[in-house]
Amino acid sequence: MTSFKKSDLKYENQYVWKRDSGDGPYIGKIDRDRLDRNEGYEVLYFANSNLSSTSTVRDLHKFEDLIRELPSREVMKENIIKYIRDNW
Repeated sequence: MTSFKKSDLKYENQYVWKRDSGDGPYIGKIDRDRLDRNEGYEVLYFANSNLSSTSTVRDLHKFEDLIRELPSREVMKENIIKYIRDNW
């Protein structure tokens, strides 16, 4: 697991940094399986969990760019990771 910080994100100022109004409280499996790409803390945790310990800030930015390329309807983390791996 990497340890990137909020300030390392390419789109830091474009994320919401608290749970947004459409996102209820954590409810277990659904929240573990889905990514809200508008919430910076979710994107940061997702990136830190999936990038290797040797990843650079440039890799983090590429990770963010690939997430943004996906259609907004794609929210399942498993599918997002597959897309990132296929397009890295």
